[in-house]
Amino acid sequence: MVKRIIRKIRGRFTKTPTDPFTWTVKDFEAAKRWAKSQPDPENPTRSLWDSIPERDDSSYILAKINKELLKQQA
Repeated sequence: MVKRIIRKIRGRFTKTPTDPFTWTVKDFEAAKRWAKSQPDPENPTRSLWDSIPERDDSSYILAKINKELLKQQA
């Protein structure tokens, strides 16, 4: 319950991206902030960021986040 409230508050202060994230450090940080404010599609009690394995390479992480972003925009 508390995590959902934190995610809602974070979502209020995080911009929803209009374009997919690119492979820059600035975009990676923006993608991280955005993913922490989005629910996991498979388990709504976790954030999208929590669903991504920590040991993945940054390019794989951005690809997964961009995939979810494109699903939400469609």
